[in-house]
Amino acid sequence: MFSEKELNLEEHELREQIRSLPEHQRQYYLTLESGALKSPDRYLLLNRLFPLGLHHFYLARWGRGIVNGGLTIAGLTLLLGTEQVGYGLMLLVAMVFIEIPQLLNARHLVHSRNNRTMAKCLARALKYQAGREGR
Repeated sequence: MFSEKELNLEEHELREQIRSLPEHQRQYYLTLESGALKSPDRYLLLNRLFPLGLHHFYLARWGRGIVNGGLTIAGLTLLLGTEQVGYGLMLLVAMVFIEIPQLLNARHLVHSRNNRTMAKCLARALKYQAGREGR
């Protein structure tokens, strides 16, 4: 996990590289970036519904989202539908403790993901330039 200072420095360096792009590359970059960056506020909102795993799906962490949803269903089934109430309760409480770091580090997680997305879009924009020169 990166610190806020490291994430901000990485984002600043990426933005400097983006600003130095020629106009047509920068426009292509902006096209790639639009809609690809995620909102920390939306992630926090979805994180409040953590048993469903929606916050993981929002950041395209599919495996973790499926596991989260599956464990929630299993815990609720044990809690409400069987005589294994203790196991269901333990499963749900364990999920709460596992997901607390996600809630506490939500802004860092989204910032890190957005920096990776910006770097990928920048790399594609640079290749876009190389492809145009080859023609």
